[in-house]
Amino acid sequence: MLKRNDSLGELRGNNMYHPNQYEWLAFIDYEPGAYFRHPTAYALLTYEKPEITIYSRSNVPVLNYDTIWPSTTALLADDNVFFDRSWTQRTPQRDSESILAHTALDWPPRMVADRCTNEKRAYALLIHNLEDLNQSAETKGNLESMAAALTANGYNVQEFVFDPATGEKRPYLDLSSPKGTGIYQLINYINIHVDFNDCCEEIIVYLTGETSIAKTAYREEVSLDIPFAYAGKDRSRKPELKFYPEDLAAIFDELKTCHLNFIIDTNNAEGFSGDLLRIPNTESVLSACQNNEYTYSSAVETLGDGTFEDAYGIEQGEKGSEFTSSVVKALIEAAKNRSTDTHPETAASLAKAAFESVKLFDISYHGGKTNPSLRGRTMDSGCPCGVDKQLTRY
Repeated sequence: MLKRNDSLGELRGNNMYHPNQYEWLAFIDYEPGAYFRHPTAYALLTYEKPEITIYSRSNVPVLNYDTIWPSTTALLADDNVFFDRSWTQRTPQRDSESILAHTALDWPPRMVADRCTNEKRAYALLIHNLEDLNQSAETKGNLESMAAALTANGYNVQEFVFDPATGEKRPYLDLSSPKGTGIYQLINYINIHVDFNDCCEEIIVYLTGETSIAKTAYREEVSLDIPFAYAGKDRSRKPELKFYPEDLAAIFDELKTCHLNFIIDTNNAEGFSGDLLRIPNTESVLSACQNNEYTYSSAVETLGDGTFEDAYGIEQGEKGSEFTSSVVKALIEAAKNRSTDTHPETAASLAKAAFESVKLFDISYHGGKTNPSLRGRTMDSGCPCGVDKQLTRY
């Protein structure tokens, strides 16, 4: 029940509602388990004169500036929640034949043949765009799990300044940092790796956060939401509160490595692939879902009213999203077979193992809600150590 003058808003939203009388609030979630922006509604029933008003929203409610449920897990476990025709009540939509037939596109990537056998360096960049990361337990779990799993595989997870006042650093980059400082930090990182001696470094970029999708001209365009106006790296367009895949491509295009690999866990994730695969350095792009699909929390543990159990659930150590937790499982398994004095596993092989793991353990994939994809690049990267040039740096 809402009291007079309560403040009702939504997570990562600016719409505020202040009732002038006692009212009941009912939260309606049209995609149970999706934890970034997705279709929801708030239904308000007035107490003194019964009347229902419904507002379309896109996230969980915040009451007096506190989240009613701290995570999707807490929401779905609430005794007051009931389901009506939910996808979580259906049996799996995929059989073993369809899963086996779902393969990576253009695999293996052309760059697999471009390799300097003496190169041992491997780096990971973890990026998000949530201003209120502490209010998204799933996203924080994703970032922490990926950092640990990549470190175990011999990857140097880059730390970025989180608090300029204290110099505190964290193993992930916040694109929503005030005045674009997150973007500047990313550009500075790229500027350190633009020498041709860096041409065979292994690099994995993990991206997660809030996205928007809109129709522009003849296509649907995805963007990351940011709280400041951005006009592109060369300031060539009208400033918007958006960071497009082409903006990522413009920044990462400066790298000299031919082993640049992206893992995207956002809503509309496949919308990033086209622009990222145009970068000559890009080896592969692994995405959680297609355009107009959502990424789901690991809070969903069963399908078909319990007839199908998540093979890798919370009790087995899963946290964050279904997609990222499946990726992390593959990385942890790969790390078990690695001795500390060997080269890090190639990023492309880790991406392929992650894709196979997603098909096994992502319950939203089994439930027919997501269609992850892994795409490789087949064009020549121009790598000095490539099979087309037969050059060596040593």
